[in-house]
Formats: sequence, C-alpha cells, structure tokens
Amino acid sequence: MNAGAGVAALRDRPVWVQLVLAVYVGAFLVGTGTHLDAIVHGGWFAGHPGLNAYWATLTVLDPVIILMLILIPHAGLIGALVTMLTDVGINSWVSARYFSLPGHYAVNDFVQLQSAFLGFVLGSAPLLWVHLGGAPALSAGTGTRTSR
Repeated sequence: MNAGAGVAALRDRPVWVQLVLAVYVGAFLVGTGTHLDAIVHGGWFAGHPGLNAYWATLTVLDPVIILMLILIPHAGLIGALVTMLTDVGINSWVSARYFSLPGHYAVNDFVQLQSAFLGFVLGSAPLLWVHLGGAPALSAGTGTRTSR
C-alpha cells in the first residue's frame, strides 16, 4: 500500500480512530525530535554505549512507526507497544538509578509523560486493532463473533 492509499484508508475510519492515531503520531514525532536533539547536542549518557545506541535508534524507529501506523496499521501498533514498553522501562531505570536523590522521586516529568502515553497505547491498541481490520469483534449481547 502506498502512503496516499494509507491516508485514504484512514479517512474512512471513525473519527475517534483518526484522533487516537493522531495522538500516536504526535507522540512519536515528539520522540523523534527529542532523540534527534540529543544526537545534535551531544546528550549522550557517558559510559553506556548500549543505552545511547538504543536512544539513537529511536530517532529512526519513531518515524518508521508513524509510517507503519498509516501503511500497515497492525505492524505499527505492535511497534508502538514494543517501543513504548522498552523506552519507558529503560528511561525509568536510568532515572531511578542515576538521578535519584534521597527523599526525591527519581522519575522526571518527561518519563511521567511517556508513562501516561504508554498507558494510552496499552488501553487504545486493542480497540484500534479491531477497527483497523483485526480480529473480529464480539456482537453486543450475543457473545458471537462478527466480521468487520
């Protein structure tokens, strides 16, 4: 599927699906910008090449996920879930391990925003999966499967 067909297919979806996907796109654009800024301004974490490689990879992976959400939505949803689970986990660990002060909550505001977005992704992905042509939904009140 080309980008034009992907965008056209999204226009046929319910407005709430379009809005939820717009939130995903916005969040992954912010992530792209954040990781690009870290590369340009030398925001590397000294002594941790694996962490730096992961964060640098997100500079490319975040826009790829945006494209996948448009062109191959199920792959994009899986990519969004895996990326957010690993990113929040890694960033939370780094914050707790390296930036924790006695009597101070270790995780910064940005990690809190990422965690909120992770919750949004975890809550919305199953609903999007069905509306983007995934597994058949249960019919209301009947417990039987219907195709979409």
